[in-house]
Amino acid sequence: MNSSQNIAIEAATDGACSGNPGKGGWGGLIIFEDGSELEIGGFELNTTNNRMELMAAIKTLEKLKQFKLKNNFKLRTDSKYLIDGYSNWINNWKKNGWKTSTGKPVQNLDLWQKIDGLRIKEVSMEFVKGHSGDKYNERVDVIATNYSKGINRAEKNKKENIDSSDVAPKEIINLYSRLELVSKFAQKGFLLTNSELCDLLSIEESNLIKGLKQFNWRNWIIKPTSKKLWLIEENNQKL
Repeated sequence: MNSSQNIAIEAATDGACSGNPGKGGWGGLIIFEDGSELEIGGFELNTTNNRMELMAAIKTLEKLKQFKLKNNFKLRTDSKYLIDGYSNWINNWKKNGWKTSTGKPVQNLDLWQKIDGLRIKEVSMEFVKGHSGDKYNERVDVIATNYSKGINRAEKNKKENIDSSDVAPKEIINLYSRLELVSKFAQKGFLLTNSELCDLLSIEESNLIKGLKQFNWRNWIIKPTSKKLWLIEENNQKL
């Protein structure tokens, strides 16, 4: 896509979170005058729905700076939190030293400041009711929801005009799930056999394991017990 020739005519964003806080995803879509589209999305491990709405706007605004925009350009979203903050609240927050009218610190301050720094004169935000049949809103909702669930879109990205720079690789998502599981085993004090330990850590049965020798694995100490089973403990030593 040639950014010097394509004119962007509209954009849509959305955020999603599996739990709040929880695993989150964001999605953005830019539509061009020549009928082409650019779809972007991303993933965060521990976040909130509001932060994902803001992140979707940030990443889309960053992309929009690469293109010519039509007059009265609209970025459409179903987040009134994003629209009110961008269009109204942010001016008063800045006057108050980034404090609310009650004197409290602004929530998600880091993201609001990024949005303020990315403000584009030609862009205004427009509310669209979520799940109302608007095709672009439905599209970004699917993108954000898929990323919040860790769905790997790499193969689809190859077939479509999608920016994959912010997609969490499947290997990282799998690693995160494994680390979470190991942490739970450590907290609960569950005992494991040799084969169960190898399956959990995704490692081969080494001589250390066969010989029931203590070893370190990432953030944990793997200890043998008198019953020839394994116990996982947190490694509290500073790295």
